[in-house]
Amino acid sequence: MNDGHSPIEGGHRKMVVECVRRALRAKPALPSFPADDEDLLKSGALDSMGWLAVLQSLQEKAGVDGILDCPEIGEPCSIAALVAVLEKGAVLEKGAVLERGAAPRKQESPQTDEFALSQPAPVAAASTAVVEIAGWGAALGCLRITAEKLDGEYNLAEGTLRERAGIESVARAGEAENELSLATQAAETALRAADIGIAEIDWLIATSETFVGFPSFGSLLHTRLLARGTCGVLDVGGACVGLLNALSVGNSLLAAGTANRVLITTAEVHSRRLTPQCVAGEFGGLFGDGASAFVMTRGDSACQAGRYRVRDFQFGCAGSVSSALAVGMRANGQVALEFRGEALARAALVRLEKIIAALELRTGFDRRTASSFATHQPNPRIIEMLARQANLPLEKFPVVSRVFGNLGSSTCGVALSLALSQHAGKPAPERGPIFLAGVGPGMLWGGGVLC
Repeated sequence: MNDGHSPIEGGHRKMVVECVRRALRAKPALPSFPADDEDLLKSGALDSMGWLAVLQSLQEKAGVDGILDCPEIGEPCSIAALVAVLEKGAVLEKGAVLERGAAPRKQESPQTDEFALSQPAPVAAASTAVVEIAGWGAALGCLRITAEKLDGEYNLAEGTLRERAGIESVARAGEAENELSLATQAAETALRAADIGIAEIDWLIATSETFVGFPSFGSLLHTRLLARGTCGVLDVGGACVGLLNALSVGNSLLAAGTANRVLITTAEVHSRRLTPQCVAGEFGGLFGDGASAFVMTRGDSACQAGRYRVRDFQFGCAGSVSSALAVGMRANGQVALEFRGEALARAALVRLEKIIAALELRTGFDRRTASSFATHQPNPRIIEMLARQANLPLEKFPVVSRVFGNLGSSTCGVALSLALSQHAGKPAPERGPIFLAGVGPGMLWGGGVLC
């Protein structure tokens, strides 16, 4: 490809062009190299993941940590825009703003960075209770739909989902399956693993972004499981952060001494909501169907062998990028969708890495000692980039979205279930902590650590 003459010269443009060329190698040959002012996303020269790869490459070449803070949402995603940012020196380096010709200046507080996480002062424990994960389980839709079939269903060019998002297949609920049946299966598995009967559960906390109607998902599951009448039921929201919300509430109930055993459940059946008839483009093809469940128990001494205990949680909301994804229902029952993939992918990647960094500071655990990272997985390519950005082995991220799809609130749940199955049985000295991290619509975020 010949880029021809450009009005922008110098080392910064050379750096940007090199990074764009690298990203374009994975694309079919273009008639000519993009012009400096061409929006690379709108023209189709790059997809959202390709653009994110360009930002990462520039970050490495510029010798800084963190994602380049450029361009602002709504500005052209062009070579010229990237050169302008490099000229201004507007990059973020772990919360420090680099000005042209100046050395990094450290911020006095993480709160001054829009993307920084608050670090509240440690609070003394209200009790000596130890909260453990005593049992876990997962359930996935019985059907496996390949990426190629999904491309056809959603009228996408062949190879779109596999090449752009890294999706190989998704789990899809069978005709007889729904949120309730999948959650029941996962819950029964978790109860058996914990060797606890449903009659011993004090609270059932449930979350689902796809279940719509009354009685609520939690109350229907309470009936299906034959829980006792004095077992409380709580439905919590948060979409992709729903599991973390539920775990945090369960932890609070147990630590406060108002419950001894809590059952957490998640369940999503996207295939009945995000159908090709209701959702245009590749958005719907990213999602799968699944459920997860966890039994949390309270003790007053050291953890039992083979169990992880809850260490800490942290939550927040980065509302500045809340408009990148909005899903609702129209009056005619159709899905109303606003989806800006590049902005959402970029924000999710930045936020997930920030959560991991904040949890390190909050708990004192080094990410390098972790056994696993049970994070939300919007798509496999974002997780690959997160592992690279966070300087972590990709093998420490349980495979979920690549073979099962984005499972919404159950993505973290299935990942955590896989991590616990792999590491919980090891002697404590041979296993590391498990980091949890999730982001959801509105850029709600949450994180936690099990140890």
